[in-house]
Amino acid sequence: MNLRAHGTAGTNQVLTGVIHYYTVWVSSPNAVTDPENATGVNIRVTGNIQDISQKSFEILIQSVGLRVLPIILNDPKPVLDLAAAGSPSLTGEGFVWKFASEQRDAFATPANPVGLLIEEMAGIVLPNGTVLETTGPEPNIEFQRSDEL
Repeated sequence: MNLRAHGTAGTNQVLTGVIHYYTVWVSSPNAVTDPENATGVNIRVTGNIQDISQKSFEILIQSVGLRVLPIILNDPKPVLDLAAAGSPSLTGEGFVWKFASEQRDAFATPANPVGLLIEEMAGIVLPNGTVLETTGPEPNIEFQRSDEL
């Protein structure tokens, strides 16, 4: 007796070997020197859902989440010098945040591995009124993808 009819269905688990890691740098004057009065892209995690900086971080996560489910690797870390923290062009105080995605090239365009992040994040208005600027003479947020931590 043949128990197979035109194929089979089954389940399995696969651990992906393709995880892309993303670093996000944001400009936030006073992020280190006076955190209570930080301005700009203030994404300090406070755990208080009423806090403007907490809301700003959640908006950043939700914006990334429109394309992929981000794997949050750390809370945003305040830094005194974004350039020393690896930012391609931002300087001064701000935050560094890292996340990962299991989807290959989720934010890639033919010319840039983070091109869609640059396009889709531009113009988002944070609760404190700051507008995310990804290009132009004075960007306040930058992205970089890497294949390793």
